[in-house]
Amino acid sequence: MKPTKWYKARDALRRAIKPGDRVFFSIASGQPQTLLQALAEDFEYYRDVEVISGILLAEHPLAKKGLESSFRCISLQISPSIRKDLEEGRIDFLPVRISDMPSVFGPHGPAPVQVVLIQVAPPDSAGRFSLGVSTSMAYPLAQGAKKIVAEVNDQAPRTFGPCSFSSSEIDFCVESSTPLLAYPEIKIGEAERRIAEFIAELIPDGATIQIGIGNLPAAILQLLEGKKDLGVHSGMLPDGIVDLVKKGVITNQRKRVYPGKIIAGELIGTEKLFRFAHENPLLEMHPSQVSHNACLIADLDSFVAINSVVEIDLTGQINAESVNGTQISGVGGQCDFVEGAFFSKRGHSITALTSTAGKGKISRIVPRLASGAAITIPRYLTDIVVTEYGIAELRGKSFRQRAEALISIAHPDFRDGLWEAFTKGGKK
Repeated sequence: MKPTKWYKARDALRRAIKPGDRVFFSIASGQPQTLLQALAEDFEYYRDVEVISGILLAEHPLAKKGLESSFRCISLQISPSIRKDLEEGRIDFLPVRISDMPSVFGPHGPAPVQVVLIQVAPPDSAGRFSLGVSTSMAYPLAQGAKKIVAEVNDQAPRTFGPCSFSSSEIDFCVESSTPLLAYPEIKIGEAERRIAEFIAELIPDGATIQIGIGNLPAAILQLLEGKKDLGVHSGMLPDGIVDLVKKGVITNQRKRVYPGKIIAGELIGTEKLFRFAHENPLLEMHPSQVSHNACLIADLDSFVAINSVVEIDLTGQINAESVNGTQISGVGGQCDFVEGAFFSKRGHSITALTSTAGKGKISRIVPRLASGAAITIPRYLTDIVVTEYGIAELRGKSFRQRAEALISIAHPDFRDGLWEAFTKGGKK
């Protein structure tokens, strides 16, 4: 085995990144903070470098004013911390599913990545560096990249699964001791609690679930404590998973695929989650070819995908990405899990949303998605929709039946208007 190659961050990056290169860095809690800060401080050295990223929990260090000639920043997820950068033209949006990232940015894709910046845990007894909390995109893209620069963070958890590299596979290692970026504090409202109550009723014992991050997923997980033998196969894992494991709710014993294991591609939470994940044999971190593989997910009986959205129209078209034509999120992995649930035996995909936005002034159930709105999930894949007013089952329903079901769970203030819009022409 070759000895580990240690460098200062600035030296490693200058050696790895050339003008015109395309660079990807691991996302969210896996963001390599030391490497990105060094790039930002040394920006005058770089020219015409394209930087690809996903969901971020902090500001984008390379999207600041004055760095435009050095870095062209592109994101597949417009998180709150970078929305201003998008509005001001320093970040461009990339519509791509997480499952498609390896085929788009791999060595044989239309936009191959030359350099990947990753955060890893210190090496294990076999000398392998685990990618820790962020593997779904970072691992497969690093496998195909010309250069790998690894920020070895002694505060990163060492996770199990196939996502690790030997010292001979990493071109440059940089020492770091930095707290991982944590997801913001969760605040659960009354409407979210009511939605969570309805969704909990829809999840049977023995089901395998996929769930995201945020207030609503946190509320749902809190209400699953009475369930038995749940499994987890999810793109992201939040803190709420930890308590369900400790209370014996999540056992993964009934899973046909990866039995006994929680499968994930990203850990996005706090130290509670990171410490739980460290060398825990119950958890395996995988690349998107596993974590977001709809065909594999379809083999999981009673798979339940749970996702939040921006709005839905009366035909069942779902927008989970934009508001008034402005991108506020991304395609992510939602469609991957919805497709997997569609073909799972006894599986379901659940779309969750509060009935209104804008302090009750805007209905999130609309007659038709507006021109310019993203269609994240086509109407033929939409299954169950839940608001604080109830459950609408759309699968196998006609336009009129869908409209009736969705209007019944809209906010009462908007029901008459929705029905009038439907009967005046929305039904065509």
